[in-house]
Amino acid sequence: MIKVSNLSKAFDGQTVLNGIDLEVKEGEVVAIIGPSGTGKSTFLRCINYLEQPDSGTVSVDNLNVEAKHHQQQDILALRRKLSFVFQNYSLFANLNAEQNIAEALITVWKQPKTEALNTAREILSDIGLADKAKHYPSQLSGGQQQRVGIGRAMATHSKAILFDEPTSALDPEWVGEVLALIKNLAQRKQTLIIVTHEMAFAREVADRVVFMSDGTIVEQGSPEQLFNNPKDPRTQQFISRIVKRGEV
Repeated sequence: MIKVSNLSKAFDGQTVLNGIDLEVKEGEVVAIIGPSGTGKSTFLRCINYLEQPDSGTVSVDNLNVEAKHHQQQDILALRRKLSFVFQNYSLFANLNAEQNIAEALITVWKQPKTEALNTAREILSDIGLADKAKHYPSQLSGGQQQRVGIGRAMATHSKAILFDEPTSALDPEWVGEVLALIKNLAQRKQTLIIVTHEMAFAREVADRVVFMSDGTIVEQGSPEQLFNNPKDPRTQQFISRIVKRGEV
């Protein structure tokens, strides 16, 4: 359903992504783990063209977007198929919770405002925030803001939702509620690609875990395989460190 082929990206002459290939099936939950600074978030942002890759192809269903030969309309079509959940929520400060969720439906999908707001309220009820519909981001906790961000991604019924370390900006007390919502999406067979440092969560929820290091995919497999029997020395070293810290 999603196929990334030979994706590369450099910043100021320094290679960040080096010819990455990845395929994700419909309904699959893929967790991407690895050391900080290894290109995980850049990879996710290149899939959605929030960062422009230097080379490679991203395919979703029958849509193929080539880094070196594409038009702006191709990127817009790609983004209609893929929703993105940011580390820092990226909610509009001047819009309340229901308006934040409805905004893309109105501006991108051209839904009537009344219909879009009705959808937003249904989603807020679904994610346990019905009573926060009129609250602005400044009136919400970090966990509530991130749940609104996830609700915004849910609203467009995208083919897949991309999560860029969705709990990294949260205080520990709010992490659980966000992970519970993502787990619920996984149980609904929503296609998810999650860059995360929550190892126990990746082990529990993911169908497949991808380990990245130095701008490449080093190893991938089921959670049991990757955490219990990693093959590559770099994966072994990484897993050993997180086991010692009690994160798995």
